[in-house]
Amino acid sequence: MVMLELTNDNLQKAPLKSLKLAFVQLTFLMIGFSLLVDAVNGFFLTGLGIDPKLSASFKLLLLGLILFQIGSYSVKTLALILTFFMVLLIGPIITFTDTVSLSGFVDDFTSGLKTLTALIIFIYVALVCKQWPERVQRYGKWCLQFSFLVLFINIVLGVLGYGFSSYGSADEEGSATIGVKGFFYAGNEVSGIFIVLSGAVLHLLWQKHKVVYFVVSPMFLALGLLIATKAAMLAAALLIFAIPLVNERNRLLNLTWLKVKMVFPLVIVGIILLFILVPIFEATGLLNRFMWFYEKKGIIGIILSGRDEFIIAALDAYMKFASITDIIFGFSKTGLGLITKNSMEIDPIDMYFWHGVAGILLLLTYVGVFFRVSYLATVNQKSLWGPCVLIINITLFAVSMIAGHIFTSGMLAPLFGLLNGMAYADLYKNSQSERWLGLNKPSIGGFDD
Repeated sequence: MVMLELTNDNLQKAPLKSLKLAFVQLTFLMIGFSLLVDAVNGFFLTGLGIDPKLSASFKLLLLGLILFQIGSYSVKTLALILTFFMVLLIGPIITFTDTVSLSGFVDDFTSGLKTLTALIIFIYVALVCKQWPERVQRYGKWCLQFSFLVLFINIVLGVLGYGFSSYGSADEEGSATIGVKGFFYAGNEVSGIFIVLSGAVLHLLWQKHKVVYFVVSPMFLALGLLIATKAAMLAAALLIFAIPLVNERNRLLNLTWLKVKMVFPLVIVGIILLFILVPIFEATGLLNRFMWFYEKKGIIGIILSGRDEFIIAALDAYMKFASITDIIFGFSKTGLGLITKNSMEIDPIDMYFWHGVAGILLLLTYVGVFFRVSYLATVNQKSLWGPCVLIINITLFAVSMIAGHIFTSGMLAPLFGLLNGMAYADLYKNSQSERWLGLNKPSIGGFDD
């Protein structure tokens, strides 16, 4: 009789588990297609001059689907996410009561959602790991590879003359254009996308085909140069050199034969690139752009591209106009735009001005959780994704401090959260992760079902 009841119970649970798996597969499929939808939306913008809002609608649908599933796994987790999101919106709500600008509030709502999206997706992936860690890594790998293909095709299309340029507009008469980004409208966010996807693909190549890695590395460097943002160019060189080193894991700080072997080719390649890149920079206008910034604004001007002036103006406005509610809850993006530029393009500063103390807490959560998970995965010899996720996180955090559009990027958020979720899946699969994390089993933020 007991056996019969257990059998009936299992039969009832089987369809539910199959339905959950179907939702998981649909979610990963949508994450994989998110970059393609961004490109399609950009195609309509550049080709027809209209914004169909495909990208925003698609990501809202994706987030709705993810939040629904999070609620099915853990109501407490969903409640905490929604509560924190409401805290992020306190500043925008206060601004809305003053301005009564619905379009401004929608913009603030969207900005808040963008800053939280990567963490939401990471939490979702971590919850799914409890049932299907292998599927998470298999589906996630496909998402990253497909997204890289979309990025690569867009850069090629950009070289052929289609889509947007990174700087300047071909539609403006006499305006010089620098760099290509295909049909991605948000140019600054392409740098973050490039860092995540090129880092992931280079890591997979190093794991399986080390000779191929060195053969195709110049292609990744060329992609960074074609995008022509400082973040993309420097990240390409950094990742090519760093991916093999972080894969040494526990021997990272030791002198090894790999480091010795890489030093000589690195010097030779550096000298060759010096002679090759100077004419390229002159032809694309990048050299003149750098020289202008250096002459007018010095080294800080080159690094921040004039953002230091935005920050000074914003701090001056902050001292003049900030009330106690602005200090605690932020101005909101719309409110900041009423007294100065609405974005400094430096993520920590933007997140504080837009959302106050809650914005800084969110940034610290990203840094604490993502760095902790990726570091623990890196020192675990059985982890596949740990080393690349760690170096990508370090690179993205550095970019967020000088160029922004990382933690506030809606285009990057799905892949950023997914990548860190895959490092978490590595830890979950490994038997020693429980001892390292100090938990009976991995959980998010100290809570479970």
